[in-house]
Amino acid sequence: MNILFLNSTKEKAWGGIEKWMLITAIGLREKGYNIFCGGKPNAIFTNRCKESGFITFSMKFGIDFSIINSFRLSRIFKEYQIDIVINHYNKEIKMASIARKILRRPIIIVARAGMPNVHNNWRYRFLYRRMVNGVITNAVAIKEKYMSYGWIEEQFVRLIRNGVNVNVPTTIDREAIENRYNLPKRRPVLGIFGRLVSIKQHNLFLDVANNILREYPDAIFLIVGSGPLEEDIRQYTIDLGIEKNVFMLGFQSDLNPLYAFCDLVLLTSSYDGFPNVLMEAMAVGRPVITFDVGGVRELIQSERTGAIVPPNDVQTMTDKTLELIKSEEIREDIGREARTSMIENFSIAKMVDGVEDYLKELYAKNPAIWN
Repeated sequence: MNILFLNSTKEKAWGGIEKWMLITAIGLREKGYNIFCGGKPNAIFTNRCKESGFITFSMKFGIDFSIINSFRLSRIFKEYQIDIVINHYNKEIKMASIARKILRRPIIIVARAGMPNVHNNWRYRFLYRRMVNGVITNAVAIKEKYMSYGWIEEQFVRLIRNGVNVNVPTTIDREAIENRYNLPKRRPVLGIFGRLVSIKQHNLFLDVANNILREYPDAIFLIVGSGPLEEDIRQYTIDLGIEKNVFMLGFQSDLNPLYAFCDLVLLTSSYDGFPNVLMEAMAVGRPVITFDVGGVRELIQSERTGAIVPPNDVQTMTDKTLELIKSEEIREDIGREARTSMIENFSIAKMVDGVEDYLKELYAKNPAIWN
């Protein structure tokens, strides 16, 4: 089986879907499948696929879709005998669908929808009923939302929860981290990880930080990630007068030491499907506090593995954060239980097995591919 992962994300973007694609691609390759990747020239996704040893195509996608680009993709389909294409964005789905029509070969198109990016209108109904063979999502909440539309059948959407690397160190050399990132020797340390985009609501994280500093003036706050709102976020720290306590570390390829450096990791997103950030922090044994959005309740199933507060409730998040700051013993207990939960329930191997089984099912439903 020849599988192409197609991703048209922006050059500097590296988020949950890109991580999922690369991790899944590596896992399927280890199972013996022929894996190919396609992305924008010089995109982080494209470069990381190349670095991982995949045959990788630098591609043009356009604003929506282009017949010319679909012809180019059809040549890739033909030369490398692609059987399945895994996409995320609608432009990729359209491009792949037209390419398979040009080639007149029943290539399977799978959409990976980690957040509810399938909307209930005629455009999406046409796109997903006419151009897509199946959808992979990572949270019950998202699948139920799709099912509520009335035009998506249950078997059309496969629930496969994300996996996380659990073979990571849980202790670090704090002094080495402080020296590397020019951080002060102060505690507590609170962090937020992810792209600097509006959906992550970094302003609310900073509002929590401002509240925490009234009681813990030596606390430091790490913002790890890059994105278009970097200057807006930096300005907001100045507006609040907390810029000396906030450290913006930009994009980092190795996050585990920074997770481990934190006493607590917060998530303030207005929506998130099945957040990789929480899983990665929990795998390192760090307690997390998150708004009640998306599939977080499927990830944090009890107070023993993390804390969930109402969406956008800065005061409740502040109160819960203060509660955990004050008790190292409780933080350690939660971190230990969180790591155990990741090891037992959210391994990468389990995720890749789920993807493999689903692709085999779709493959079996399209016997013409074998000819």
